[in-house]
Amino acid sequence: MLNTHHIFATVVGAMALAACNPAGAGNPPPESTPSAAQDGALITSVGFADLLRDPAAPFIGAEKADVTIIGFMDYNCPYCRQMNPELAALLEADSKVRILYKDWPIFGAPSTAAARTALAAAYQGKYEAVHNAFMRSADRIASEDDVRALAESAGVDMARLERDLQTHRADIDGVLDRNKREASALALQGTPAFIINGNLIPGGMPLAELQAVIARIRAGDPLR
Repeated sequence: MLNTHHIFATVVGAMALAACNPAGAGNPPPESTPSAAQDGALITSVGFADLLRDPAAPFIGAEKADVTIIGFMDYNCPYCRQMNPELAALLEADSKVRILYKDWPIFGAPSTAAARTALAAAYQGKYEAVHNAFMRSADRIASEDDVRALAESAGVDMARLERDLQTHRADIDGVLDRNKREASALALQGTPAFIINGNLIPGGMPLAELQAVIARIRAGDPLR
């Protein structure tokens, strides 16, 4: 099993994108963030296989993939939004990649509402559409009204969405809680953060560099 002593960071060339830290962006820190002491045991138990195990975590891309990218994202993170077209282009170009999204809302209530809505939309097969609507929003998602308008623009059945938000509330909150605890256990400092077949990439990168990382992984070339 991998743990954070075996998951390592890599920088391929000059990374054009960075990770967005809520404290550094004039935002409050994540609510109810567990202390290092509370999550100390998790640090040695969270590995790539564990991160893949949550059946409620939505994914986009190949059902049978040889490369899985786990992405910790916030819909109000500008770097996450910059990565969205890069990841879409990757999926279009590579039929053996999938992206498992770990919604990690670190920028307050609007981000949390957006994450919960995206997860609820998955129950009607609309996670990808809502995810893209949020990521492609020209403006910051500042309220629940913004969340609803963007979800509606993605073709969501809003009446069903409201039912699913209530019916599956405990499941959705459980996913977000697990994502937050995993991010803490991995000592992530902000979004986006990616784990590609067990290799931690703390930040974003352009498509060409992302493809270079994947090529090295497939070739068995350690990213050290």
